[in-house]
Amino acid sequence: MVQGLKFSICVIARNEGAVVERLASQLASQTLFTTPNRFQIVVVANGCTDDTASAADTAFRAAFKRHATTALLIHETPLGGKARSWNLAVHELLDADGDIAIFVDADIELVDDRVLEEMVTQLAGASSLVAVSGQPVKDIAKKPRKSLVDRFSLIVSEQSVTSHAINGSLYAARMAELRKIWLPVPTPGEDGLLSAMIHTDGFSRLPNHALVAQVPRPTHYFEAHSITGFFRHETRMTVGTIINGWICEYLWGGVHSEHVGQFIRERNERDPQWVDRLIESRVADKFWVLPPRMLTWRLHNLRGVGFGALLVRLPFSVAASLLGLWPGLRANRILKRRHAADYW
Repeated sequence: MVQGLKFSICVIARNEGAVVERLASQLASQTLFTTPNRFQIVVVANGCTDDTASAADTAFRAAFKRHATTALLIHETPLGGKARSWNLAVHELLDADGDIAIFVDADIELVDDRVLEEMVTQLAGASSLVAVSGQPVKDIAKKPRKSLVDRFSLIVSEQSVTSHAINGSLYAARMAELRKIWLPVPTPGEDGLLSAMIHTDGFSRLPNHALVAQVPRPTHYFEAHSITGFFRHETRMTVGTIINGWICEYLWGGVHSEHVGQFIRERNERDPQWVDRLIESRVADKFWVLPPRMLTWRLHNLRGVGFGALLVRLPFSVAASLLGLWPGLRANRILKRRHAADYW
């Protein structure tokens, strides 16, 4: 059992007033809160047009009324954007003397009451680890009888798992390392760039993917997308992946000998449009900006699998690649617009 540490649980939420009560109840039942440690909960309601802040305040106070030693902070900011809110949380709202920060999306459902304790036990038990990611699974996995569409959706998701990358919906990380990091604003899909920051110590050394691990079992459910939702999600993911790739190339090109955190902080403050201009420089006068691999990556992931697994996975990979053509076309158009990074 982990003892004597200080944990900061951070929820970055936008228009999640309808689900935040469920999350508060789930967190309050986690066995981690029965351990002899100190706790702080911070909810950042960013750019909300609903009652997320007030709903969170009511829900968390009710759920944690028996946890007298748990501090609660509800912070509301009119500025949207998860990367901006992440910077605010890590550098201003979370206690500087914290040992481990746990980031939780408001709309997930934890698999059971031991999830958080298992995550931090894995992280605290390996000094070489900087972060441990949860393992998401679609909520349709709970259905006792699954349709063909359900099975297809689950198989496609299984092929997209990256074991050494942070999943932004649930992860735990060492605060000392997080406080080195500043994310570019805006950053679409902040978890990809955050993973790269950790792997490379802020783009100052070659990647070490062993710094991030994933919990070996499913930790939380997320809502499966409808067909329309699938296309919208794939478009967002493609836009985010491309932009984050350009940001990474830019940071590598600077040949930094030290962590780029302060460099990014200064760029954010002095030149708020620097990410937009970087994108514009990559798409200027180009008809097509997506690398071909973005449309075929699921087929590339079949390399190295056994013959039996190949026979099973190939039809699903081909079908998913074909379905990804339309989101790819949309993403290409979006990237050529002004403020493409805000699309996320």
